[in-house]
Amino acid sequence: MTPAPALLETRGLSLHAAGRCLVRDLEWRVHPGERWCVIGRNAAGKSTLLRALAGLPVPQRHGEVRWLGRPQAEWPAADAAWARAYAPQQAVDRFPISVERLLSLSMVRPGALTAEAVLAQLDVTHLAQRGVMQLSGGERQRVALAQCALQGAPLMLMDEPVSFQDPAHQALVAQWLTGLATSASGAALVASAHDVNWILRAATHVLALHGEGHWSAGRCDEMIRAPRLAAVYGCAWREAGGVWVAA
Repeated sequence: MTPAPALLETRGLSLHAAGRCLVRDLEWRVHPGERWCVIGRNAAGKSTLLRALAGLPVPQRHGEVRWLGRPQAEWPAADAAWARAYAPQQAVDRFPISVERLLSLSMVRPGALTAEAVLAQLDVTHLAQRGVMQLSGGERQRVALAQCALQGAPLMLMDEPVSFQDPAHQALVAQWLTGLATSASGAALVASAHDVNWILRAATHVLALHGEGHWSAGRCDEMIRAPRLAAVYGCAWREAGGVWVAA
């Protein structure tokens, strides 16, 4: 039996910006049920990579990205929404519509998820009738995650999905993402993040951007180790009582 194609695949993907190589010859696959976190120092190229994976404009790129085995460039814009969903680091709203209306407009592929269920899971039910332009940064970010999930695409790309969240909501989002990827829908997640301890709760795999185009990838238990973290972040790390700390 021929195996199903990866939800996401890169072939020789290289990205450049401001005269710097961010990623060089990335050969990488993401399969259903996997939860990948992209790590690296500030300006390492995490957001640029996520934009390229989502099919959005980036300064300079070479190589190929495939969704569901089909080259990204061959997907009409209307069909791309069936393949991948993207939550930016910070949403930009131009119209004062309600959260409930925004979520109804976000649904592309009918699925098992309902707006009511996702709002409850992300602790934003009480915001359903509020205008999106009246939300705090953390509230708007959780609504953006709900939009991403309700789109119904099997591949979800999220740029720093907990950057505005308090510790309780960071834990809630980690649990929610795990549930999405392990459900019968067979979804996969690629998210950027900085908090190593949150990554251990939320991810199954890590893609590390080391700078100057270098990268490495593997399972969390292979990647979250002191030498590897030191190489990525440029500082020493130690594990204390099951918690990773930058020394």
